[in-house]
Parts: sequence; C-alpha cells; structure tokens
Amino acid sequence: MSGSDRGVFKVVNWPAKNYHKRRQMPRVIVLHHTGGSGNVENEVQYLADNKPGVSVHVVIAKDGTRYRMVNDEHVAYHCGYSKVGSLGRPNEVSLGIELINTGNKKELDPWPNEQIVSCVEQVYEWTQKYEIEMITSHAGIDTMGKYDPYKFPWQLFYRLLGESEA
Repeated sequence: MSGSDRGVFKVVNWPAKNYHKRRQMPRVIVLHHTGGSGNVENEVQYLADNKPGVSVHVVIAKDGTRYRMVNDEHVAYHCGYSKVGSLGRPNEVSLGIELINTGNKKELDPWPNEQIVSCVEQVYEWTQKYEIEMITSHAGIDTMGKYDPYKFPWQLFYRLLGESEA
C-alpha cells in the first residue's frame, strides 16, 4: 500500500488480485455501496482478495480517502449479473466505485459530504479521460435485485459534478 495526495483527498494504492486486461475503453461508471460492516480496512481487504473474485477500481471511505484497487486499463469484477444495453459486457466497459456504506435499509447509514465530493472528483477525472456515456447505480443495471448505493444523494452528486464541469 502506498499513498499520494491528488486533488483534495488522499489516494492510497491497494491493489486487488482479481482483474484482467481491458479490451474496450470504459464508457460506463457504476456506483456501489460496500454493504458490509463499514470498517474501511475490512472492506478494502475483502475487495483486494476474495474467493468470489469481486474487485473494483476505486473504494471511497467516508472521510473521502480513495483506495485505488484496479488500474483503469484493467477490468474489475464489480457488476455481477448486469446489463448496460448495447454498450457491451458490463465489467468490460465500466469503471466501478465502491462507497463505504452498510446499505442498511432499517437504519440509514449517512453519506458524508467528504465521501460525495471525493466521488465527484473521481467521476470527473474519468469523464475527462474517457468518453463516458453513462453514470449509473448498480441498482440501475443489475438484473438480480441489487439496490446499491442505497439512498445515495444523486441530486447533490450531479449538482457538484455539474459545478466541476463549469
């Protein structure tokens, strides 16, 4: 693990073991919540190495720290059973962000401003680098009933993203 400061928030490199070389340029960004305990180290370690082979490009903690896990040039396995229309196979054409959040439907886990702003920074970086055609939730493309990121403040996210582009 190594860290650097890029933008406002700290970026820590924590490589995942599950990925393969990308054959297509990314055109979709998918936001998820981790759905676990909320413990950053446990969540990031799980995404770094787990039996199901799940991985993601970036994990964002509640304090805005970003954990870079899979290089953009590689495919991460974060979409599961999903469809992105005619754009291609979801993992092949997407970049994934996991937001540390329990996703608890009974007791809402808050979305701190630092986490949202860090997410906006990452998405903005990718929209400047790639021809992104879709920014979506996992729930928006999943075919098996995923609901993440649960109660994410999309209106605030898009307002801040719009301000980044101005």
